[in-house]
Amino acid sequence: MQLNANRMPRPQADDSPPIPVQQPGFRAALRRTVLLSATALAPRLTADQLARRYLTSDQSVIDTLSGLSRRFEVLDLGEDTALLRSRFAISRPGGPRVLIAPGHDGHIRQFTRVVRALQKRGAAVDILIFPGHGHAARRICSLRHMVDSICRAARSEGPYDGIVAHCVAANAMFHALERGVACQKLALISVPLDLPGLIRLGGRQYGLSGRCLDRFVARVDALGAPCAIDKPWRPVAQDRKEDLLIVQALNDYAAPVEKVRPLAETWPRARLDVFENGGHNGILNVTSAIDRIAGFMTTDPR
Repeated sequence: MQLNANRMPRPQADDSPPIPVQQPGFRAALRRTVLLSATALAPRLTADQLARRYLTSDQSVIDTLSGLSRRFEVLDLGEDTALLRSRFAISRPGGPRVLIAPGHDGHIRQFTRVVRALQKRGAAVDILIFPGHGHAARRICSLRHMVDSICRAARSEGPYDGIVAHCVAANAMFHALERGVACQKLALISVPLDLPGLIRLGGRQYGLSGRCLDRFVARVDALGAPCAIDKPWRPVAQDRKEDLLIVQALNDYAAPVEKVRPLAETWPRARLDVFENGGHNGILNVTSAIDRIAGFMTTDPR
């Protein structure tokens, strides 16, 4: 049985209010019936196709900026990786240079207020565009692609004084730091420290369970090799010299606060700030969180 994974919605971690439950239409019910049949008859094929769909972004950031090209400079780093640099950076001489790494399927619109807050404090900001996120032509972006892109940006345009990473990009930073990426300050936002758990949640949103769900998670992991989704983070964190700020929403179901507290306790120069408002993505629009990130990135290290 063939399953068209491209027609399946990709799970998202968002902050939209609950939608009233409605009876599924005929097409939705039919798609679910096909999916359930596929998981039973061809679990390996189904897991593979949905894993690829899960790792394929719906964004085409550079394409959507075509009408705003005067506002941004696009720096092509090769390997389908790019940086966006504002042409109107309000940076002071000697001000900090900050790299922003959005989460998987993230868009620069999510960071508009963060960028403005950083620029008002004199920082120059680059925004990383991961493989598969720049143009409408679809390709997967695994954890390995994200790690490679962060390292490529650091080599090409770094070193940066600070790096801000959201969601899965925060997990990618552990691999990148181990590869030698360096900065004075690191801000991790909505950190899904239990990345296998987050991916399993995505599989359940597809309707997967049991053996097929296990294969889905394993396939997402394999597509990102050698960057394992369950990489032990403690060996990386326990001897770090960078100042670390962890920004987390209290009600982030995709990255629960209790999962990230051990990171703040292990990293020598870490601070964890938990905000009552916002959620996994909504935290990027919480004024107090934005001010905390911008202030942290633009003040002298402790």
